[in-house]
Amino acid sequence: MYLDPIPNRNGTFTYLIRRSHRLGNNIVKTTLANVTKLGPDIMPDLQLLLRGGKVVTNIRDVFDVLSNKAHGHVAVVLGMMDQLGLPALIAPKNTRFRRLVLGMMAARVLQPASKLATSRLLDQESCSTTLNALLGLKRVDEDHLYEAMDMLAQQKSRIECALAQKHLGEGGLVLYDTTSSYVEGTQNEWAADGYHRDKKKGKQPIVIGLMTDGRGCPVSVEVFPGNTSDTATLGTQITKIQKTFGLQHVVLVGDRGILQQKQIQQEVLPVGLDWITGMRKNEIEGVLLAQNHPRSLFDETNLMEVEHQDFPHDRLILCRHPWQAQHHREKREALIAKTKEKLDVIVAATQREKRALKDQVVIGLRVGKVASQYKVNQYFLFDIREGFFSYQLNQTHLQKAEALDGLYAIRSSLKKEPQAPDLVRNYKRLATVEMAFRAMKSLSLPIRPIHHRKKARVEAHVLLCMLSYYVQYHLQQKLAPLLFAEEDLEPKRVDRHDLITPAKPTPQARKKATTKKNEQKRQVKSLEALMEELSGLNRLVVQPKIAIKEQKEVIMMDGQTPIQKEAFKLLNIQSL
Repeated sequence: MYLDPIPNRNGTFTYLIRRSHRLGNNIVKTTLANVTKLGPDIMPDLQLLLRGGKVVTNIRDVFDVLSNKAHGHVAVVLGMMDQLGLPALIAPKNTRFRRLVLGMMAARVLQPASKLATSRLLDQESCSTTLNALLGLKRVDEDHLYEAMDMLAQQKSRIECALAQKHLGEGGLVLYDTTSSYVEGTQNEWAADGYHRDKKKGKQPIVIGLMTDGRGCPVSVEVFPGNTSDTATLGTQITKIQKTFGLQHVVLVGDRGILQQKQIQQEVLPVGLDWITGMRKNEIEGVLLAQNHPRSLFDETNLMEVEHQDFPHDRLILCRHPWQAQHHREKREALIAKTKEKLDVIVAATQREKRALKDQVVIGLRVGKVASQYKVNQYFLFDIREGFFSYQLNQTHLQKAEALDGLYAIRSSLKKEPQAPDLVRNYKRLATVEMAFRAMKSLSLPIRPIHHRKKARVEAHVLLCMLSYYVQYHLQQKLAPLLFAEEDLEPKRVDRHDLITPAKPTPQARKKATTKKNEQKRQVKSLEALMEELSGLNRLVVQPKIAIKEQKEVIMMDGQTPIQKEAFKLLNIQSL
């Protein structure tokens, strides 16, 4: 049987269900039914049925669902990695080592966890996402990941050189800062007792140095023993810049705890690098007091270039933050007031009629306890004698403190260019390194807990965290229209005129924060919330039940939400 459309004169059709058979040399057609009244829209389906098709009301009547995994966030992360060239960066050939490393990086962006939990996320038997299928990993356990980490540690220098070649250049800015983390257990080869920024009792720290380009894009990371001072890490970084990366002249930007006078004179200047750093409080005090009118220095501007005989070859820029100045003054006055209140109790105890406080040693102990509580004893002058105690404010120290309120200073070897505001702006770019540390030490890309013991595996673990931040950094840049973040931030940094007061959000960012929507009326979110929404896009692998020549698997997608479609469009990534 078949459907036979018969054209009419008025341009319509008459639809007949017919059957044909051969009678001798002729074809005889028999009309079984006239189905024109059913309407033309149903005719294609009716024709399909007459050819042997089936009517279904559920997809499972036609297909066997072989797999149904979360896919959207995986497609975004892996697509971003491909755009950044990370697969070729890890290894030139598509080896299992490369796929395992990419899987660990993606897993840390999507669902950071221990290597055991990560292996379960990547294994084909227990995976809840399409990471295993898209990377072709199949069977994965923690030993496979450890082996890949050991190989990654051997490739660390080559990977960092490739990133440096891509993001750094002669004469450009190189930002460098350090932080610390801590390890689990007592057998870690990097761990050692030292300055502990995290204040975690019972845990031994390690020191981590991070190098980025002028925008804050990570390029290199280094691990040091936990008892290494910040200044002691600088020499290896200079060697890495010049010997490993092959850059003979860059502008090294570091804070005052790293680029100190000794390091500048002995390590930076002899190799011909320029530098930008901050000045310590005692250095600022010496520069400020050398001026003729220190109080009126900032009456008209909060930024001023000065000279000082102790730094004849350096460029000095003094900056005054008005809000910080007021905050420091109010905090100091509040602490002094609390201290005076408790000191008055001691004075009263020495003057009471009955059982007066007489012992000079006891008086001194009580005064010392009060003075150390609020740490403002430098602003007091004490007179402690047998049976007598009095105090007064140290006006000299108070005047010095008031002069330094809200004050900081930039010091650099760059004598001619750039202009003073640009020099301050370049120093403030160190905040982007702090942002990277916060991402790597917070819930976003937690570097902890560190259970690894061997040096190579700790290095590989830290490198994986840095590379994951590298992916996240670029995701935030491209997905900014869907996030609360500022869009096109770098030009806005350059165009900012007032560099001293805190940066304020642009009208566009304030509007997004208020309305929770962007200019296209799309809902804006944090990156974590956006990735969670993308994870709701599933990828189905199905196989047809009907008999066909080749029983091939068919890949299908759930319906995409407008935000999911916009995210893929911004990243220029295909969802499948």
